[in-house]
Amino acid sequence: MASAPRPPPEAPPHRRAAARLRVCIPGKLILLGGEYDCALEDVSLTGARVVSDAPMTKDQQGILQCTPLEVLFTTRWVHGKAAGLEFEEEVGLGTIRMLRWHNDRYRETHDAELRDMMQDWVAGKTR
Repeated sequence: MASAPRPPPEAPPHRRAAARLRVCIPGKLILLGGEYDCALEDVSLTGARVVSDAPMTKDQQGILQCTPLEVLFTTRWVHGKAAGLEFEEEVGLGTIRMLRWHNDRYRETHDAELRDMMQDWVAGKTR
């Protein structure tokens, strides 16, 4: 006798519910105390890890902006300048794909600028 398929197990408390995509792109945190630059290090449908000089605390709420992402969040943990954010609403897979595209373009641009700077340095040129 066949049994009905079981639903996928729920993530344990304080564990990630969705797979993360590693990125390194600039963003902005909008908090009650002001706006702060940040670096988005990884992102999923349900949350992200950021690094910032912003004064972050656990359970703090704010807005994360990182084109094309703009989402309300609650801070779930803070370790030094890094913080784990849980999104109020799940973001779409299309948004995650666009963040990946932005990450790849940002990296290519940064690498090209660094390569040009090193070539100028080797040639004895100053900028």
